[in-house]
Amino acid sequence: MKLLMIMVDSNHQEDVDRILDAHNIQGYTELPNVLGKGVSGRKLGSRAFPGSNTLFFTVIEGDTCKTLCAELQALDARCGPEEGLTAFILDAEKVV
Repeated sequence: MKLLMIMVDSNHQEDVDRILDAHNIQGYTELPNVLGKGVSGRKLGSRAFPGSNTLFFTVIEGDTCKTLCAELQALDARCGPEEGLTAFILDAEKVV
């Protein structure tokens, strides 16, 4: 199993929702309005640093993860680096 963590500019949250839904992902967690600083700059939801991110977590099989990552890379290419889409894969083991 793999834990896929996706951080995306909130302007593209619906794009990630569509990708997850298109692959019939049974469950994921979505944290809207995530604030912070990264390579795309500060997103603090303020006038000085407008915007926010959305953080997604899902645990899926490795083959599904590869397919999703390919679609996320295509979305990243369409959005451009200023939109700040980032994804990480971690090994996951269910303990409870």
